[in-house]
Amino acid sequence: MMKRTEFWKGFGVGFAALLLLVCLCMTAFAASNRTIEVEDGVGISINGAVFIPKDVTGKQVPVFIYNGTTYAPVRAIGEAMGLDVQYDSANQMVLLTTQDRMLAQNGGTGSYISDDRAKEIALKDAGVNAGDAIFLKVKLERENGRFQYDVEFYSGSSEYEYEIDAATGKILSADRELEDFIVTPSPAGSGETITAERAKEIALADAGVSANNAAFKKIKLDWDDGQPEYEVEFYAGSMEYEYKINARTGKIISREIERRD
Repeated sequence: MMKRTEFWKGFGVGFAALLLLVCLCMTAFAASNRTIEVEDGVGISINGAVFIPKDVTGKQVPVFIYNGTTYAPVRAIGEAMGLDVQYDSANQMVLLTTQDRMLAQNGGTGSYISDDRAKEIALKDAGVNAGDAIFLKVKLERENGRFQYDVEFYSGSSEYEYEIDAATGKILSADRELEDFIVTPSPAGSGETITAERAKEIALADAGVSANNAAFKKIKLDWDDGQPEYEVEFYAGSMEYEYKINARTGKIISREIERRD
């Protein structure tokens, strides 16, 4: 008998919420070319991290409320929750499949490791403790006729990427990259700039991310047009955040949020 993976603990509740949330945006416009009033600017958070849905080209897709129903892109949210998303054009139907069902449908009667086991294998090989890792992706995919887990995570200033055979647990590939992590303290005794820690707090508060869920890539004090500013970059979940903060006033000069995967 095949082992069923536990990809999404408490999945029943989460999946019901997903179905309530995600609908094809085209539904509101399919019948006729009419103008409707919507409430836009709706945000999405997954596991406490801000999520910015994008289409296959990387363009941000708006989320909005119309007549009390929230409309959001199925593919972006489904894949963020670990679902395989396909579109059946013949029947005009979106197909959402959990990882354990993917294995059952395509993997025969073999035994497969869980996504948690794949994470353990990657962490052990990297020599990283689970508490020190921020996972960006643990995704089951079928390549060259075999199922494998793509595992990506950060620890400290390093990014790790693994491909692990879902049947044997064998590491198919491993890659580690050292990110440009710089922490520059405030000038000693200047008394004119906020500290690097304060810059981190401001960025985290604006992003709605707790310090425990953030992996910082860079905190650098620099000068631009004669003004001191902090460049703050960090990851949380699958999102990458980049901030520029005025080092004297603490005012946010610019922010950029991108989905890593």
